[in-house]
Amino acid sequence: MSVVLLRVDDRFIHGQILESWIPFLRAQGIIVANDDLANDQFQKAIMSMAIPERINLRIVPIEIVSRILNGKNFSGKTTLIIVASIKDAFRMYQNGLEFTKLNIGNMKARDGSRQLSYSAWVDSEDIELLKKFISRGVYVNLQSVPRERDIDMRTIIEMVSL
Repeated sequence: MSVVLLRVDDRFIHGQILESWIPFLRAQGIIVANDDLANDQFQKAIMSMAIPERINLRIVPIEIVSRILNGKNFSGKTTLIIVASIKDAFRMYQNGLEFTKLNIGNMKARDGSRQLSYSAWVDSEDIELLKKFISRGVYVNLQSVPRERDIDMRTIIEMVSL
C-alpha cells in the first residue's frame, strides 16, 4: 500500500483530479471512499468512464478502504484516496488507515459553515477534527491543485472562528 494523498473533495472525480492531481502524483490507483456513492451504480459507471484505463479505480464504502488498499490491485501502487468530508477522513483514520497528509480541496457550503478558500467550507466539527489530525502528526493542507500555493492548516486554523 502506498497512499500518496488523502484528499477531501466532495466532487470526487472532476477536472482538477484528472488534469492535475493524477499526473502530479503519478497515481496508479484511485479509491473513492463514500458509502452512498458505493451503492449508486449509475454514478459509479459515470465516474469510471472518466478515469483512464491505466488507473485502477475503486469506489467503495469507507469501512473497507484498508482492505482494498492491502489487496492485490493496489499493492505497491501509488494511490490517491478521495473522501467527501473531513468527517469521512477521520472515520477512516479511526478505522486504522494510516496516512501522513490530508489535503483539503473542495467542500461545499453548509449551514453553520465558514469559508476557508473559494472552494472549501468548514463547520465547527470539521475544525475540531482538523485540530485532532494536526495534534497526531498529520500534515493538513489547503490546496485545490498542485500548482497553487500549499497552505499549511496550522497557520490559519486559529483564524477560523465559527
